[in-house]
Amino acid sequence: MYTTQSTPVRPTPGVEAFTPVQLLRLTQLFASDPALPDTLGPDPDRPGERTWRLLADSPRLQVWLIRWPVGAGTGWHDHGGARGGFTVVRGNLTEHTRERSVEASELHEGEGRAFGGSHLHDVTNLGREVAVSVHAYSPTLAQMTHYDLVDGVLRPSGVEQRQAW
Repeated sequence: MYTTQSTPVRPTPGVEAFTPVQLLRLTQLFASDPALPDTLGPDPDRPGERTWRLLADSPRLQVWLIRWPVGAGTGWHDHGGARGGFTVVRGNLTEHTRERSVEASELHEGEGRAFGGSHLHDVTNLGREVAVSVHAYSPTLAQMTHYDLVDGVLRPSGVEQRQAW
C-alpha cells in the first residue's frame, strides 16, 4: 500500500452483496454437479415436506439445496431484502409471482430465476416427480415474511427468522 503525506491509498473494499445475475450463475454452477442431489440423503420420513441442506454460509452469501416432494410449496414469501437466484437441478418447479395479476412460470431442469431484494413469490412442485433445486441469497437470508393472497392483494401474515430453518 502506498501513501502520500495527506491521503492514504486504501485497498478496494470487498463485495458487499452479489447481484441477482451472479447468484443465478452460481446456482447454475452448483446445479452442474450430477452428484449434488444425492447429498441430501434418503427421502425424509415426513412425506410431502421440503427438506434442505445449507451448502455455503457467510455474511454476504448463502447457498441452499432443496428437495421438493410432489405438491410441496413455499407459500407466498419474500427474502427479507436479500437478492437471490435459483436453478432447478431435477424435475420441475412452478413459480407464481404477482404484479398486476398472479402469473405462473414453469421452470424445468437447468432453468432458473434471478431476483432483486423486493421479490415476492410462491414456488411449488406441481410436477409428477420429486424436484431438487439450488438457491443462493446475498446478503445472508436472515428472515422471510410470509403473505396471504386475499382478494388479489398480498397481505403479510408472519415473519420467519433464520433460526426456524
